[in-house]
Amino acid sequence: MMKTFKLRPYLLAAMPFIGILILWTVLPSLLSVPAYKLPSPQLVWTKAIELTGDGSLLEHILVSLYRLALGFIVGNLLAVPIGIAIGVNRHASDFLLPLLTFLQSIAGIAWIPLAVLWFGIGDGAIIFVIANIIFFSNLYNTVIGVESIPQTYYRAVLSLGASRFDILKSVIIPGAFVQLIVGFRSSMAFGWRALIGAELIAGTTGLGYMTLDAVQWYQTETVILGMIIVGVIWLVMDRFLFRKLETMTVRRWGILQDK
Repeated sequence: MMKTFKLRPYLLAAMPFIGILILWTVLPSLLSVPAYKLPSPQLVWTKAIELTGDGSLLEHILVSLYRLALGFIVGNLLAVPIGIAIGVNRHASDFLLPLLTFLQSIAGIAWIPLAVLWFGIGDGAIIFVIANIIFFSNLYNTVIGVESIPQTYYRAVLSLGASRFDILKSVIIPGAFVQLIVGFRSSMAFGWRALIGAELIAGTTGLGYMTLDAVQWYQTETVILGMIIVGVIWLVMDRFLFRKLETMTVRRWGILQDK
């Protein structure tokens, strides 16, 4: 009984996917849709086996994940310190926020043409675009997290003779940590979408490039396979990495209680 109860959320989550699969299977024959417009699940599965067998699918996946990871690290290494500086220092906020607000409006794939001119086609341009959008996505989450810390905490540690490093270590990072985790999750989602868009334009490898290259040869089964893999990878990362990390963090700081 307990196992059935635990499996129920997964069964409910799987039902929409099963419905889409059934509809996808019967729709082409019912509407007489040609395979080059909407290939059957069997054709897509066959293409997946073929690309897995020759190693090209794994190569595209690994290249995309490498770019995403590097862009995520670079973007957040810049976003978190600058966000903390803006959150704790009114002068830094007044100085930086207008410029950052302006740049945020053009963050992401709007930078691709300039990135290609600066870095050329390939990893440099793509990682720049990913880091750009991740930076702006998590910057404001960091600012919100720091600004939400009650001033009484600062006064308490200052009264004990704390240094600036002590304040950072004992007040700012723990106090903003929940919001930081939320920012990591949302910025990764934006970065993943930006990655695929950037690879469509500036890539020579990766999942985005794989789908665009397939369009030229009317290999729609490869396009759909790429779309499915993009969705599955993000679903796995969100469900088993970021959601668990977010839940553990929120529970650790006493905002969420175990039932």
